[in-house]
Amino acid sequence: MITESISTVTGIQSLQYLYPLIVLGIAGFVILGLGLVTSSKRAYAGIAFGSLVLAAILLLVIPQNTYNVLSDSFTFNQFGLYFAILFLISSLFITLPSLKNISAKGDIFYALLLFVTTGMVVAAFTMNLIVLFISFEAVSIGTYVLAAFHKTRRTLEASTKYFFTGVVSTSFIIFGLAFFYQAMGTFQLGPAMAVASKPALLIALLFLTIGFGFKVAIFPMHQWAIDTYYGSENSVSAFLSTGSKLVAFMIMIKVFIIGFASMGEDVFLLFTLLAVFTMTYGNISALSTTNVKKLFAYSSIAQAGYLILVFSITSYAMWSGQNYSFIAINAVAAAMLYSLVYIFMKGGAFVFLNTVDKESPEFSDISGLARKSPALAMGLSILLLALAGIPFTGGFTGKFYMFLYLVDVKLWWLAIIAILNSAISVFYYFRVIMYMYWKPESQVLMTRSRAASATVLISAVVVVVIFFFFPLFPLLHGYATSLFGVTG
Repeated sequence: MITESISTVTGIQSLQYLYPLIVLGIAGFVILGLGLVTSSKRAYAGIAFGSLVLAAILLLVIPQNTYNVLSDSFTFNQFGLYFAILFLISSLFITLPSLKNISAKGDIFYALLLFVTTGMVVAAFTMNLIVLFISFEAVSIGTYVLAAFHKTRRTLEASTKYFFTGVVSTSFIIFGLAFFYQAMGTFQLGPAMAVASKPALLIALLFLTIGFGFKVAIFPMHQWAIDTYYGSENSVSAFLSTGSKLVAFMIMIKVFIIGFASMGEDVFLLFTLLAVFTMTYGNISALSTTNVKKLFAYSSIAQAGYLILVFSITSYAMWSGQNYSFIAINAVAAAMLYSLVYIFMKGGAFVFLNTVDKESPEFSDISGLARKSPALAMGLSILLLALAGIPFTGGFTGKFYMFLYLVDVKLWWLAIIAILNSAISVFYYFRVIMYMYWKPESQVLMTRSRAASATVLISAVVVVVIFFFFPLFPLLHGYATSLFGVTG
């Protein structure tokens, strides 16, 4: 039996929930102040790294039950805790590898990274649409600037395209929130929300889907992502394709699964169509490129298609009158698992590019890598196999649970389409592996970036460990339950 279990925390007790945000904010300002007296990028990176680790520790010691804080502006629960930790990991991912290419204004870069992460954590711990919007825009504005770092014509072009696309998506989100309020009479997300105006809610659904669709790079709102991921500095591309994308995806989970639970048929038809086109476009496009960075960008589009299958599962369960609570919790848990694996698969792949002495390498530039650097070639190969969903990697586990619940709700045809798309991806991932192991050595030098190499190898180890860590999904099932403001 599922029962509500939410407590409210007021006064001085609420401060303990804000400590991680305070740490990240203070560290950001310390870095800015330090920039006035020293230009040591290593000092900036060290402070940023340490503050991110400390924030993660503080989050882990917060009481694990569901608590409302500051007049319900913040809702601290296990679902939010999980994603907050993922966002901290995505920032940690690029803190040290960024030292390679961020040659100027390192203080601004690392301070911005911390401020953006603060916005991400705030978004993780709120069910209020106004707070979600403000925190999400704080993340977006910071990433516009991060995308311009490295100061080349290509990065500036990427940042400009990203900025103008972001302005358009923000407009759609604002209008969507206005119609949502008209329909529901509240900005607070929660169980058993009453619908006052269904036509307004349908308009809100369309506007919010377009707005957040740009941020997650869902087809056909995806083209900016190809240009921006390709044009940005490699570490920034890793961050944009993982942390920045996942914060939008997490918000979509809250908005479309909780806020639009009463519109199962409409949500199902819309997101199923988007998922099929997104995964198919990303995979088919990746087959024709010979540029490693563009391949990773197209692959990121395809991965977004797999992620949004969670909305097809939950909405179909509601529409078809199945056991919605049980299926929704399982589907959200599967999305949480896939999000974890995605950070290491995609983040590690983009960071790998910092080990090549060329900003945007072609396949031929990494040929023979297995003879130059066997460990690095093995690490990248594991990440590519995980992205393809090959067994013995976390990528297989993530796709297995997502596809399993498609079958569980009788969406066999959609599961077959998703599996076929995953099979298509095997061809272009194995093509990269073939170049590393069976082609003559390239004359392009490796930079021997220790931070980047270590990140790739650690990511490879993690995606393998996730496959064998069998208690993980039951744990995430419990975390997903807290999203609905209930305990089982």
